[in-house]
Amino acid sequence: MLPSYFQGIDSIAAAEKWLANMLNECRLLMLQSQQQEVVGLLFIYTENHDAHIGYLLAEQYWGRGLAFELLQGFINLASTQSHWHKLIAGVDESNTPSIKLLKKLAFEEQASKENGMLFFEFNLNQGTQ
Repeated sequence: MLPSYFQGIDSIAAAEKWLANMLNECRLLMLQSQQQEVVGLLFIYTENHDAHIGYLLAEQYWGRGLAFELLQGFINLASTQSHWHKLIAGVDESNTPSIKLLKKLAFEEQASKENGMLFFEFNLNQGTQ
């Protein structure tokens, strides 16, 4: 389930407004197929020394390991960014595949829960402590 600000986008104008807002508030990375089709998006919002992340993958690409590759590649990149201390991901508690994915990538589930969302953290300083 997507957060409320990802829902109700039912026209090109609404999509353009959503994209403009996202680009204004965060970094946006796009994953494309060899045919240049948009396969997925990764959002990064920096707050203090933390990077809050979210991702979307087109449904026809689910179950192929692309989300794992996307996030693993981003973790590798983020670990070279000394200004980020941790990655934070929020996931709807009913999104079992994303929860399993984050755990597989060594994100740790946090005790906090908000409006049906679970939060996971990945400490980027693990190797330097």
